[in-house]
Amino acid sequence: MKKTISIALVVVCITITGAKGQQVNSHVPWTKEDSAAINALALYPDSVRMKIFLACEYPAIIVNVASLQKNSSTDFANLVSTFPQSKQEDIWNLTRYPNLISQLVQGGQKSKSDIETILAGYPSEIHDVALNYATNNYDLLKSVDDLQNQTNQQFQQLISSYPTDVQRTFTDLLQLPEVLSLLNDHLSLSVRVGDHFKRDPQWVIAKSDSVAMVEAKQNAQQVQDWKQTLQQDTGAQRELKAAANEYADSNGYNSSDVTAPRDSNDINNYSVNPYPYWFGYPDWYPYAYWYPYPYWYDWGFYYGPYGNMVVFGCPSFYFTNWYFWHPNHWSRYPHLGSAYIHNYYTPRRSYSMSRLVVHNWVQENRKYLPSGFVKNEATRPEAIRQIGQLSQQSVDRNGRINTEARDQNFSNNKARYSALNNNPSQPKVDEEKQIPEVRQGFTKQPAVSPPRVQPNNNRPNYNTQPNTNRPSYNYGNIQRAQSYHSGGWEQAQPSNRSQPSRSSQPTYHAQPQQAPRSMPSAPSRGGGGRR
Repeated sequence: MKKTISIALVVVCITITGAKGQQVNSHVPWTKEDSAAINALALYPDSVRMKIFLACEYPAIIVNVASLQKNSSTDFANLVSTFPQSKQEDIWNLTRYPNLISQLVQGGQKSKSDIETILAGYPSEIHDVALNYATNNYDLLKSVDDLQNQTNQQFQQLISSYPTDVQRTFTDLLQLPEVLSLLNDHLSLSVRVGDHFKRDPQWVIAKSDSVAMVEAKQNAQQVQDWKQTLQQDTGAQRELKAAANEYADSNGYNSSDVTAPRDSNDINNYSVNPYPYWFGYPDWYPYAYWYPYPYWYDWGFYYGPYGNMVVFGCPSFYFTNWYFWHPNHWSRYPHLGSAYIHNYYTPRRSYSMSRLVVHNWVQENRKYLPSGFVKNEATRPEAIRQIGQLSQQSVDRNGRINTEARDQNFSNNKARYSALNNNPSQPKVDEEKQIPEVRQGFTKQPAVSPPRVQPNNNRPNYNTQPNTNRPSYNYGNIQRAQSYHSGGWEQAQPSNRSQPSRSSQPTYHAQPQQAPRSMPSAPSRGGGGRR
C-alpha cells in the first residue's frame, strides 16, 4: 500500500556535541521501520511527542512499568470479580475520576452530606453511583484505594534512581494509558525511536514537527472529503443516521438521547477521563477501550438545534468495527459501506485503525467483488448489499463467516448475486498486503451520559479541582493521534498473533499543528542521565 507521506530512507550524518563535550557520531541509517515509527507519532501534540521521545530512551522503565501494571490490573480484577458485570463497570467508572475514591474513603466512612460535599466537585453523572458505593461498599472502595496507593509507591520506587525529568515524564504518561501500552506492545519500535532521539534529538524533533504538519493537513482533508461524500450521497447520509441509531440502541441508549440536539461548545470541549493505567480498562473488552466517549463521538456527527446533521469527524474505529463486523450491516446499509470505500481508497490514505478495518474487509472479500469495485461509485452499493446477503447465510455461532459454506452457497445461487464476480477463482480486485486482523466482535460500550444543552453552562472542570495532581490533556486530540499511532505501528511491526493486542483506538481528524519549531539545543546528558 502507498504511504500517506513518503519519508526517504536517509542516512543521518550530523554530529552533535554530548554533555561532556565529546563528539557523538549520529551516522545512523534510517530504515523503513524507523520512518514508520516517527510517522506514527506525528499527530500527538508536540508536548506529548517530547514525552514519548524521552520515554523511548528508557525501554527498561517501559518494560518494568508494564509489568507493574499487569500485576496491579490483575489484583484490581480480582477485587471486583465477585460482582456482576454491571457493578464491575460502576467501580471501573469510579476509578476514572481523579482522587474521587481516595476522598470518599479517607478518614473513614462518611455521612451522606459529607459525600455530597465531595461530589460537588465532580460531574453529575457519577454522583448517584459514587453515593451508592461510598454508602454501601465502603470496604471495597478502601481496598481499591489501598491498591492504588501501593502501586503508586512501587512506581515511585521504580523510577526513583532516574533523573528528575525522566521521573516527571513517566508520571505524566500514566495519564495517557494507551501510549504506555503501545510503547510496551511495540517495544522494538520504541527502542528505535529512543536510539535515534538519543543520537540526534534535534533532527528527530524537526522531522516529527514537519511530518505532523503534513499529517494534520491530510487528516483534516480526509474529514472534509468525508463531509463532501455525505453531502453528495444522500443514501449514505440517510444510512449513516440509521446505522448510528442502531449502534446507539445496541449500546443501551434510548431514542431521546440519540436525537437530542447538542451544543457545538459542548461537543468541541467535551472531556473524558480514561480508565486508570494501573487498573486497565474493563477486561470483557477484546480491544483497548481506555477512553469511554458517548455514542455521537463514534458516529463523527451530532444533531444540531434544528435536527440538522453536523459532521465533525470521520467515524471512529469502534463504529467502523461495528459496521464491518457483521454482514447484516453491509446488506442493510450498503451506501454507507460504499462511502467508507470511497473515503479510504483515495490518494490520502491513512494508517488509522478505521482505515485498516476497511482495507482488510476489501481483501477478505476480494474474490467476490466485481471489477472496478473500488472506483465504480454507481455499482458498488449493490455489490456490498449482495456480498452482505451472501455472507449472512454462512455466519457461524462465533459471528465469523464460514468461507467454505459461503463458497458453496454462491456456487449454488450465482444468479441471485449478479452484482458480484461470477468467477471467484479469478479475483477482480487487486491483492494487497493484509495486516493482522484489527476487527473484533462487538461488545457493548459503557453508557456515557451525553452533555446536555444548557444556557450559560458553567459546570466545573474537575480536572482543575485541588488535589488532582494531573496534567491537563485534550483527550479528544490524544485519542485521534492514538488511532494513527496504533495503525502505523501495526503496519511497521505486524503481530505474529492471529488477533491483535488490546490496543486499538478510534480515529478522528487532528487539529492543525503549528509550524515546526526552531532547532532546540541538545538535551543535557550530564548527571548519570540518558545512557
